[in-house]
Amino acid sequence: MHLEFSYNKEEVLNALRYHFLQLGEIKVFRNTLFILLAFTMAGFAFDIVTIGALIGIVGMIILIVTVFWFLLPVSIYNKAATFKDDIHLKYSEEGITISTRTSEQQRLLSWSTFTKVVEAKNFFFLYRGKKNFFLVPTSAFKSQDAHQEFSRLAKDKIS
Repeated sequence: MHLEFSYNKEEVLNALRYHFLQLGEIKVFRNTLFILLAFTMAGFAFDIVTIGALIGIVGMIILIVTVFWFLLPVSIYNKAATFKDDIHLKYSEEGITISTRTSEQQRLLSWSTFTKVVEAKNFFFLYRGKKNFFLVPTSAFKSQDAHQEFSRLAKDKIS
């Protein structure tokens, strides 16, 4: 089967946010911030923490969330030329072949190259490691049958 697509910036940014929120270290960091906020609020309620400290910690948490939610995905999107190019993707039982408008060189990646597949609302994440992945937008599929065939093939071939 053959797909041709371009990435939608907002969808890619949301996909990057989804990816970051699934990372174990980000989950630990997020939970640590939540615990810090809970203890700070409890300390404020019992007059252990001053209003200045509470505002400082809340401000810090807002700053950190802003960086992870906005700046990190945007910086990765801006650095990756792939997101701004037209993608031509062919998939079969052997693997997928990817080429772009700017690079006519086709590269066959066998399914064994990928370590994990994650199907989200708007994308398939084809992971080649813990943090390296290729995005296939679900909007690229012309029909529901093609979408389901790719999903089945990817899940069957990627262990």
